[in-house]
Amino acid sequence: MANSPVPAPEQPAKLPSQLMSVADVDAMLSRPTAPALAALQNVKGDLVILGVSGKMGPTLARMAVRGFEQLGLPRRVYGVARFSQPHLRQELEDVGVRTIVCDLLDRAAWAKLPDSQDVIFMAGQKFGTTGN
Repeated sequence: MANSPVPAPEQPAKLPSQLMSVADVDAMLSRPTAPALAALQNVKGDLVILGVSGKMGPTLARMAVRGFEQLGLPRRVYGVARFSQPHLRQELEDVGVRTIVCDLLDRAAWAKLPDSQDVIFMAGQKFGTTGN
C-alpha cells in the first residue's frame, strides 16, 4: 500500500511575544504540524478519541479537525467522554468534533460508539491523583 508523500518539515512556529487570550493559546497548540498532518494522512476513516475531555484530549481533537480540513480529507472526529464539564462538550461541537457521552467503564455503553479502525485512547487516571 502506497502512502501519500509526507509534508515537508516545517520551521518551528515562532511564538508570539505575548499571548492575548486562552483562545490564542488554544489556536497555537491545536495548529497541525507536519508530523501531525503526516499521521492524519494515514487515517483511513473517521477518528475516535476516547477520553477526549481530559488534559490533552480537547487540543488533540481540535488539531485533528483542523488537520483533516487542511488536508481536504472528509473525515469525522468523534470525541468520547463522560463530559462532567458540559461547556467543554459544546466547545468541541462548535469546532466540528462530534461528541458522544459515554462512561467507558460501562460495557453496554460501548454499543453507542462508532466503528472505526482509528482510535486514540486518552482515558486514564488524572495527573497527580492517588488512591482509588
